[in-house]
Amino acid sequence: MEHDLCKSEPQDKPENPTSEPTKSIETNKTPVQVKKKPIDYSQYRTHFLGVPIEKIKATFQATTQFATNVMAGNNILQTIKSPWPANNVRRRNEPVATDTIKAQVPAVDDGSTMAQLFIGQKLLVSDAYGVKTDAAFVNTLEDNICQRGAMDKLISNGAQAELSNHAKDVLRSLCIDDWHSEAHYQHQNFAEHRWRHIKKNVEWLMNLRKCPPEVWLLALQCVWGVMNHTAEKSLGNRPPLQILEGHTIDISVLLFFLFWDIVYVSRVDDKEYHGQIGREKSSLVRGRMVGFAWNVRHGLTYKVLTDDTQRIICRSGLCLASDTENKVEEARRMQPSKDRSFLNSKHNFDDPSTMLPTLEAFDCPFIDDDDNKSSSTPTRNPPPNRGVNGEEDRGANAPSKKGIGVLWMKERAF
Repeated sequence: MEHDLCKSEPQDKPENPTSEPTKSIETNKTPVQVKKKPIDYSQYRTHFLGVPIEKIKATFQATTQFATNVMAGNNILQTIKSPWPANNVRRRNEPVATDTIKAQVPAVDDGSTMAQLFIGQKLLVSDAYGVKTDAAFVNTLEDNICQRGAMDKLISNGAQAELSNHAKDVLRSLCIDDWHSEAHYQHQNFAEHRWRHIKKNVEWLMNLRKCPPEVWLLALQCVWGVMNHTAEKSLGNRPPLQILEGHTIDISVLLFFLFWDIVYVSRVDDKEYHGQIGREKSSLVRGRMVGFAWNVRHGLTYKVLTDDTQRIICRSGLCLASDTENKVEEARRMQPSKDRSFLNSKHNFDDPSTMLPTLEAFDCPFIDDDDNKSSSTPTRNPPPNRGVNGEEDRGANAPSKKGIGVLWMKERAF
C-alpha cells in the first residue's frame, strides 16, 4: 500500500492504549545535529595489554580506525573483496600532485602520446606513466598507489578524467581527499612547479645525447629515476626516495652507463639463432641503454632499446660498445644542430602563446639560480673507456656558459 508522505492521513486507533499515535512528517524542520560521541578508552585496555589509558588515547590519535565492524549481518559470509580496502594499502602520508603532459610524437615501443605525472608535494618523489587516452588516468592512479602507497590528498587541475566517477570511487574506497585548482589557474597545482625542473632536465638530456624524439618517454622516466635518487637540500641533503621508503638506497645502477649509450646484450628468444657457431647472426645484439628496470630482477638491471627490432628489453648483463663506436657517436653529437623541444604541457595545445620554459641545447640544468648562483662541482670521476676524449666530460666540446657534465655525476638539488 502506497502512502503520500506530503498529506496527513487519519490515524487509526492504536491497539495499545499506552502507545502514542504516529505523527505526520513535516517539512522545514531544524536539521538534526549529530554530536560526536566521546571514545571510552578504558574499554580497550585489555586489547592493548593493560597499558594506561593515556597511552591508548595517544595511540588512537596517532592512528586511523576506518573499519567499524568485522562481519556484515548476523550470518558469517565468505568475503571475496575486502570490506575496508583502505586497510590493504600502505600510506605515504603526503599530498600528491598530478598533471598530464603531451608529446609531439608517439613513444617508441609504447605508442603513448601523453604521460601522467605524480609528484609528492613534501618528499618530491616523482613518477611518470605513459598513456594514450585521458581515460587511462584511473589506471595510472591505481598503479601509483600500488607502487608508492596511498596519498593523503590528490591535487589536480580539475580535468574531466581526474574528476570522473571512476576516479572518485578509487579515492573514496582508499579514504583519499581530493583538491583541484581553479579553472584557468593551473599554476595553483604543485605539479606545474615541479614539472618546470623535470622538463628542463629532459630537454637538456635529449639535446646533449642527440636522441630521436620518439624516446621522450624513456628519457622522462630516466630523469625522474635519477631525480628520486639525488639528494635535495630541502630534504636535509637526502634523496626523496630514501625518505619515502625509510631506508638507505643504493645508487650503483646510476654510475655505469649513460642514457643512449651504445651497448651489447646476449641474443635470446630468436628462432633463427640457437647458439650455433658459424651463423650469420651474432651472439650479441646492439642497442641503446634507455633507462633503469626498477622492478625487474636485481638492482643492476637496465632497459635496452634494440637496434634491429626497436623493442625494449630488460637485461642485467650488458657491455659498453667499443671505444671506436662511442667516439664516432660522440663526434656526431658534437655537430651543431637546432634546439628541439620534445615535451609540452597539456595546456600548450589550447593556447599556443603559453609555453613552459625550454632549456637551451647543452645548457646544464644542474645550475640552480636559487642556490646562491653557484655552479656545482663533480663528485665522482666517470667510468673509464667511455669513448670520451681525455678527461673531458660528455658534450664538453660544445659551447656552454655554465658548464655541463654527466646527468647523474653532478651534485644538485633539482
